Amino acid sequence: MKIFIVAAAAWAAGALLGYFVARLAYKHLRKRLRTLRQERKPPKKKMGTMDRILVLEAVFLVAYTVADLVVFWHTGSEPATLTGCVFGVCGLENGVMGWIKTNKDKAAEAAGTSGSGTQLPPEEPPAGTGEPPDAGL
Repeated sequence: MKIFIVAAAAWAAGALLGYFVARLAYKHLRKRLRTLRQERKPPKKKMGTMDRILVLEAVFLVAYTVADLVVFWHTGSEPATLTGCVFGVCGLENGVMGWIKTNKDKAAEAAGTSGSGTQLPPEEPPAGTGEPPDAGL
């Protein structure tokens, strides 16, 4: 009987030890897998101020167009001057933002960086642009 009790206790202790080791290994591997997945994901790009302005402007123009159609439906005439001014201001705003973006890109190119501030790879001079060999003159 004594051997039976010792065997049962050893079996229970082994089972508990195996359970706890497996649980620790599972937690460790799961944590490692989570960090590897996060490292593999590309970083999320933040929406810039100009992009937000463009989205808001598009929503505003769609809402204005719908309101303009409602006014035209009820009154039978369109507020042409207001429509021209709204679309003119939005066009001017888009032109200024395009000009700013172009100047930023030119300045970044002149400084040798991309728009994010990282260095561009150095350009190699084209091959074969040296002096031509003497023709035996």
